[in-house]
Amino acid sequence: MKKFALIVVSAALAASCMIAAAACGVSAKFVANDAQDLLQEDFGVALKKGDTEMAAAVNAVIDKWNNDGTMTKYFDYYSDLADETKTPTAPEGLKLTWDLSAYTEELHLYTESGFAPYEFVHTSGYAVSDGVEDLGSYSITGLDVAIACQVAEELNCKLIVHDVTFDSIITNLNKQSEKTIAAAGMTITEERKQEVDFSNIYSSSTLTIVCAEDAGYTKLADLNNLKIGVQEGTSGDLIASEALTADGYEVTNEDEETTTIKLTGAEVVQYKTYAAALAALKAGKIDVIFMDKVPAQLLLANA
Repeated sequence: MKKFALIVVSAALAASCMIAAAACGVSAKFVANDAQDLLQEDFGVALKKGDTEMAAAVNAVIDKWNNDGTMTKYFDYYSDLADETKTPTAPEGLKLTWDLSAYTEELHLYTESGFAPYEFVHTSGYAVSDGVEDLGSYSITGLDVAIACQVAEELNCKLIVHDVTFDSIITNLNKQSEKTIAAAGMTITEERKQEVDFSNIYSSSTLTIVCAEDAGYTKLADLNNLKIGVQEGTSGDLIASEALTADGYEVTNEDEETTTIKLTGAEVVQYKTYAAALAALKAGKIDVIFMDKVPAQLLLANA
């Protein structure tokens, strides 16, 4: 059973982001409320089991950027870039383009482009080699892409970007014979550690409940008898699904004290993308979306 650090979040400090949208023919406002009974998620780059060379290369970039403040600058810049209401200027000295075309060896990146600011479709990004057919030729950018580009440069490799469904990322990573990493705002969990190794932590997040403003849901435990929209294979999917089991979902705080969250009468509805989940929320097909905080805020800001 997964165990994560419990976060106690004051209702007065809980961040929310709201938009006006049409739902079932009436005007509605949606917000992203921090799930106060849940966790801080730690994100890492996924690596093939035992790939110590790649682990060293990725960790060298992550550690440097964490230590000198570059990681925070990238996160803030890409958060603003993903917000269609803003036109950000990059901080002085922040590298935004990498020319990797001269290299012959390849580094493959598996990701899923619907998770801003970690990765999202943008004209200023890195070209996708294998992606969503309906989009034709396109590029993606974001914090994970920047990390991958810098790792590729350090290894003298060209970067090959594969934009796939989130639930297929680990499978694709493990079957690729070339140098490969996976970065998609992926939470480090004991279950995933059975299949892949993880880099050092490069970012953290909290889970939020996207819902109608007047619904007032601020805890996972509030979601009994509701339809909960999730992206398939994500932490939101795994946690909500586990809360519906007989054993429930176990949360452990810093003092090693555990609590168990159990949901009754709820239904977890899986979607391939958060955009599809938001469309379902607006149409009244689900009651909430369970997802990470900043991507939720950006999803609503751009809706």
